Amino acid sequence: MGLAGEEGGLVSHFSYKSLEKLAEACVDFYHKSLEKEGLSDACQRRNQLAKHIRRFHGQCGTLTPCVEETIKNLEDDSCLLLMTAHQPNLFAYSGVLRKATLNHVLAEKLSESLKVPVVSFFGVADQDFADDRWVRSALLPDLERRDGLLELCFDMPEKLLLNKVAKPSGEILDDWRNEIKKWMERKLRSIGRAFRSLGVQFSSENADITRNFEGFWTLVEEAYQRAETYADFNAFMMSRIVNEVWGYGTLFSRFSECQQIFEREFCFLLSRFDEYSRCVKEAKLHSASVEGGVYEQEFDTVPFWYHCDCGSKARLTAEQEGGSYVGRGQCLRCGKEYKIDFQSKNEPRISDIVSRISARSLSMPLVFFHGLKVGCYVGGVGGKEYLEQGRYVAEGLGMAFPPVVVWRPRDVYFGVGQLDALMTFRDLSGTFDFSQYARVEAELREKVAKVQSKIDELEVQKKQVCASSGGRTEEQIQSLKVLSAKQNEVRRGANLSMLARNLGLLANVAAIMNLYPCIVDYAVNVGLKETSEQWIAFLREKGSLSSNVNLRTTFDKVLTSATSGFLKR
Repeated sequence: MGLAGEEGGLVSHFSYKSLEKLAEACVDFYHKSLEKEGLSDACQRRNQLAKHIRRFHGQCGTLTPCVEETIKNLEDDSCLLLMTAHQPNLFAYSGVLRKATLNHVLAEKLSESLKVPVVSFFGVADQDFADDRWVRSALLPDLERRDGLLELCFDMPEKLLLNKVAKPSGEILDDWRNEIKKWMERKLRSIGRAFRSLGVQFSSENADITRNFEGFWTLVEEAYQRAETYADFNAFMMSRIVNEVWGYGTLFSRFSECQQIFEREFCFLLSRFDEYSRCVKEAKLHSASVEGGVYEQEFDTVPFWYHCDCGSKARLTAEQEGGSYVGRGQCLRCGKEYKIDFQSKNEPRISDIVSRISARSLSMPLVFFHGLKVGCYVGGVGGKEYLEQGRYVAEGLGMAFPPVVVWRPRDVYFGVGQLDALMTFRDLSGTFDFSQYARVEAELREKVAKVQSKIDELEVQKKQVCASSGGRTEEQIQSLKVLSAKQNEVRRGANLSMLARNLGLLANVAAIMNLYPCIVDYAVNVGLKETSEQWIAFLREKGSLSSNVNLRTTFDKVLTSATSGFLKR
């Protein structure tokens, strides 16, 4: 199939370096798709999808005029559909929401080029398990915390579907609010002291972060009031940001509802299961040296999960019985055994169970892309291997697979957490130049190592004293006391405890500077609306899909004053 690389791995198709190159690939794919089979087969699926989209936005409260107009465009026979998807994470990190921004800007560009309606669709993977860390936690930069991270958490049962988990209690919501407010106050006090030590005037009253946070928390409370499940609470938050604050026409739908429209596509995979299984096995083999990707026995697995009454899922192994396949499996949570008879090998039937199934990671793109005639998919770093393997299988089965892109730059900005880390780095290193981090760390480690080496030498001497005779003599005891006193003297003289603390702080500084924080950090420091505006401006003006993005915050002026004043000293 021409997808194996020289090293035996799958060739990456997701390395579009610019928006322009991505748009060209989408235009080319669109024209080839029209030449091959047109869009008529997708119209029925899109009309069915529109009903689920309308239901979601009605419940969320984001059925805006822009969304209404986009739903009409979805039902247009000539519409080009762009897609992305993600789990409904707690206060999702930027990589989740920036997918909507890329699709929004790409849609405008393609609509202008092709002169057809272009629609952005965001699938909410609310039938994934509640086990994943990022579904249940959100991170903020906090120098004083372990590993430099403040983690907001929600404990959930394992192996339970996200849409079966109730939303957090009001007390938990209040705890999160209070935790964030205390974090903001601590950081403002810390950076205020640091700026004043440099002779720079700083007043937290001039910062917009309190107003930004209150506006953000209004969205949280609105989403909370409308949601009944944990999945909906987080999905409603995403929609309110994207549709209400950012004003995009992006269409949202729960996978738990809209996947039911793909009965024909699931049956197609079942009817070609022998070929499907072979392609999956080859895809796994070609990517064996790469971490991630499909389940080891995916080639033997029915291309969908079966949902158990307990709120979990069963992975079904395909077994041939007579002239048909059956799926056998056990619920991963309660252990209940299932046997699903698909009745016919060539014409399998799943109409009786379609409301109780959901796509697996590999089959999701196959059924969605084929059923809706998706023209581009914005993926994430964590799903790259699944998507590469999915492309391999799709081409093996003769199914079209659209351009796929991953846009995950690092946003470079200085909010309260990052500023606190930077000012601490300046205290430890004597410079604001973070490119000097490796040198500063190495020098500090060397200091600690030299002190520890002297302490270790004395420890060796203590062991030699203890081993000099069978019992402890008064002379030995005195020698041990002297050696212990010397160790303490070395520690105090070098201030080892401070060196160790500084080394820990330095590690936390690096963790903060390398962190992809949750959307709360953007809402507070950049502003929700401003985040979208700056991402859009970057895409339109620079167009790079691999470069870092520099974002402006309310602290930029005071930081400039601090650094320029420091350099003049």
